[in-house]
Amino acid sequence: MGDKIFADLHVHSTASDGVLTPTNLLKQAHDAGLSVIGLTDHDTLCGIPEAIEAGKKFGTQVVPGIELSCGWPDKEFSLHVVGLFVDPFSVSLTRLLKNQQRSRFTRAMSILDKLGRLDIDVQPLREKFLADKDRVLGRPHVARYLREIGVVPDFQEAFNRFLGQGRPAYVPKEQVIPEDGIRAIQGAGGLAVIAHPGLIPDWHQIWKKVESLPWDGIEVFYSEHSASSVDFFRNIAKERGLGMAGGSDFHGDQGKHAHQLGLFGLLEDYFRDLETRAQRRKIDSNKD
Repeated sequence: MGDKIFADLHVHSTASDGVLTPTNLLKQAHDAGLSVIGLTDHDTLCGIPEAIEAGKKFGTQVVPGIELSCGWPDKEFSLHVVGLFVDPFSVSLTRLLKNQQRSRFTRAMSILDKLGRLDIDVQPLREKFLADKDRVLGRPHVARYLREIGVVPDFQEAFNRFLGQGRPAYVPKEQVIPEDGIRAIQGAGGLAVIAHPGLIPDWHQIWKKVESLPWDGIEVFYSEHSASSVDFFRNIAKERGLGMAGGSDFHGDQGKHAHQLGLFGLLEDYFRDLETRAQRRKIDSNKD
């Protein structure tokens, strides 16, 4: 990209399935020349206080965010919703996340049960999970473990052989319907954004289901979007009057989004537009 990236509004830390602590993440963001980071851990706000403190140290603005795993009952695919500029102390949002956390823990333990039945020694990881029940768990934690003990040669192969849909250790997620996710984010004063739409299978069918929902934005600029995808989703945003979000989906220097920090995200004008929308949302919330 020719112009300098100003803001990356889609990154993950060790609070969910990233490999860097919020502090180390902010240091890397600073070193990459980013002015703004949106911490959007999966189904948790726990990393935000540390990130804000680190942001003060490194002179990097932190946008409190979240990535909610949404979908519909009896549907295997999911629709991720990014929340930006949320109040991390919102009662309604933290209540929803607590339920998600419990669901993720149950799912993680079920995955380990299935791997154990395949004669894979998962007891060390089981003990680690049991000792840290408050952590938001996901399949990447299991994939890294399988790579570390030599069951698979790399992160992606863990999904290909064991963890992906239709594989022997796959366990479906308990879904939050998109309407509830949007309501929780907006109730916390945030902007509800469709995450990485270019990765959604059968986008046109899904868009028909959700286009009438009160979205605030769409993630136009994403590390896995082609130039044609960027143009396609930018046109949807313009037609609908939606904000344009973007980011790398950086989880650390491993996995498919490794080394992407500072390369994908928003130019300053796009970020300022989202910031203005968030300020309006908070003003409107205070009127209610």
